[in-house]
Amino acid sequence: MNRRAVENLGETVATLAPREATLVTMPDLHPDLAKALHGMGASRLYSHQLEAYERVRAGENVVVATATASGKSLCYKIPAFENALESAANRALFLYPTKALAQDQLGKIGAFKLRGVHPATYDGDTPRALRAEIRRKSNILLTNPDMLNVGVLPNHEAWADFLRNLKIIAVDEAHVLRGVFGSHVAAVLRRLRRAAMLHGGDPKFVLTSATIANPQELAESLTGLPFTLVDNDGASSGERRVVFRNPPLLDKEKGERRSLSTEGALVFADLVSRGVRTIAFARTRKGAELIYRYAADRLGVDGARRISPYRAGYTARERREIEGKLFRGDLLGVVSTNALELGVDVGALDAVVCCGYPGSVASIWQQWGRAGRGKDPALAVYIAGRDSLDQYLFENPQRVLGRRVEAARVTMENPYILGPHLLAAAHEAPLDADDEEYFGPAYRTVAKQMMEARALAASGGRLVYVGGDTPARDISLRSASSKTVMIADSDGEVIGTAEASRAPSELHPGATYLHRGTAYEIEELDLRASQAIARRVPNRYYTKPRVETDVEVLEEVERRELANGAALSWGRVRTTDAVTYYKKVQVADEREIGVYPLDLPDVVLETQAFWITLPPLPKEARPSFESFGGALHAGEHGMIGLLPLFAMCDRADIGGLSTPVHRQNRLPTIFVYDGYPGGVGISRRGYDAFESLARDTLGVITRCPCERGCPACIQSPKCGNWNEPLSKDGAVSLLRYLLGQTSRYPTL
Repeated sequence: MNRRAVENLGETVATLAPREATLVTMPDLHPDLAKALHGMGASRLYSHQLEAYERVRAGENVVVATATASGKSLCYKIPAFENALESAANRALFLYPTKALAQDQLGKIGAFKLRGVHPATYDGDTPRALRAEIRRKSNILLTNPDMLNVGVLPNHEAWADFLRNLKIIAVDEAHVLRGVFGSHVAAVLRRLRRAAMLHGGDPKFVLTSATIANPQELAESLTGLPFTLVDNDGASSGERRVVFRNPPLLDKEKGERRSLSTEGALVFADLVSRGVRTIAFARTRKGAELIYRYAADRLGVDGARRISPYRAGYTARERREIEGKLFRGDLLGVVSTNALELGVDVGALDAVVCCGYPGSVASIWQQWGRAGRGKDPALAVYIAGRDSLDQYLFENPQRVLGRRVEAARVTMENPYILGPHLLAAAHEAPLDADDEEYFGPAYRTVAKQMMEARALAASGGRLVYVGGDTPARDISLRSASSKTVMIADSDGEVIGTAEASRAPSELHPGATYLHRGTAYEIEELDLRASQAIARRVPNRYYTKPRVETDVEVLEEVERRELANGAALSWGRVRTTDAVTYYKKVQVADEREIGVYPLDLPDVVLETQAFWITLPPLPKEARPSFESFGGALHAGEHGMIGLLPLFAMCDRADIGGLSTPVHRQNRLPTIFVYDGYPGGVGISRRGYDAFESLARDTLGVITRCPCERGCPACIQSPKCGNWNEPLSKDGAVSLLRYLLGQTSRYPTL
């Protein structure tokens, strides 16, 4: 690494020392496999690879949690290849979160050139004419959860021979299987276990994960089976210099900083101009395109030829071309979304620039791990965005560099997720009492609900699906609800979809909708027809809805006392959102153009929440409701801003409400709830880690240099009340009161 290349990038917070590999003797493998490994330079294995191999061969389910580029894929490939070479009938299924990763791994498996191993990808791009042949001949099948849900399991009779002989199911990058998506995949994996059993199969699982807080718990929650954890990393790692950079403050009072896109482009262009092979990661597709465009402008015509953007939405051919150019060194740099985070091989890179928090600390390490695979020291840069979580990590880099605090959560008790999968399972084969083994303790209750909805019927002691369609096709794995709204332009061309529950706030008449950098204005929203009509407009404005929220406590499941007579609860709630107005704001200067009324149906959501209640307001001193309400509101925003660090979720997955007097308990109350029907464990994690969450939130707010509150501490980009009222000083007073640092009632 050119030392001049890292000068003035930011504060170097750590230099991570290289680590020697722990290499062990190769086990007694099939001669063809041993020869192939030796030919690829693997005459010995890392210690964790051998441990995983031995445990899998002993019949255990294994989860491997080691660093990026530690050879985790060999932990399932070696035993799967061994099985295939021992008998042509033996099968393995490799599950990847994306089609791109499956395609990349197909090439790597082909490089082994094992005559008895016949790999194939099976996804939505697989020609129908080839599918029957793949079922018959392929003994290593690479697919994704979506295709497993709609293409394999509903047609399991055609897959009978494959499932009967299925020995290993590998789930790669399991740490991304969390929240709604992870809960859906958990149900799909249990349906897969059930289908294999129906045909006489009994496969073992091998999961690979980044180093999260709870890899074994996650593996067991995903599959419903006991697991052995392998996390003693035996791989080597090179020296890595870690730099944290904060965009300069432009307006101290407002807390305004130079934009993340501009800052990312500056750093990326500077590194590339010095010949440093670099990948920059952006949080969104739009962000990736903007950073690339700004960097290209700085580099000029010749320099721009050596860089490229990369994201989902490009054709497979375009992505393969970019990957190949980066691997060969024809490109010096790429600006990517997380599409390049998950293991696609792009060769040896010198530097990684992480532009903003990617959703988890595990993802930061995944991104940084794309560089430093050679002998030379690597550079890892983290550029903080202006929101509270980014600023917290900039101030507390040890939360990235030190102990893992994140826990990935899934649930099999959410009826909105489990219910549709029970219908799909019943369509695959009638359900009976023994299926509780697969679907968990909520199985009987949710199955009864499906019977009451007349989607299941009892027949001969079993439950059968009574619909005429294929229910798996109605399941969206990335949503807790299968109901979506289709967005079409004025010519009738579909340009996108959105969850029906979010349509009133995101697709109301007059709303601005962005698609591939193009701005549209919603002209009509028909919730009965599940359709929104949009027309293309100049990208001059954006819109903010005004949302009135009510939260009703349905059941308090747990409660514990906090300091000063405050209390913390967790349980089930019902939220009601009414979108009453929207604001139109000019992009160029943030000038408000106007406020317009709306008349839309309420959106009702039953979910999970934690809530804080304070003692009644003291009679001797009554603060103004506006200042007290601003304290509660700011405290709510602050905690929501940092909760993703604990729960591995996105800020948009969380909702909240604060009120000086709640209509049920007549007490000052703050609610923080899961933004999905039934809940997915986000608020539960907040309840369990509340004291740490409150302390960290207090630290963010007190250290923020702004005067009255800004996006880096208490303002929220999705606030339905347009960030009114908010009190920064009041939030500090509130959090200190809840933590017992003061006994003075907030704002008094």
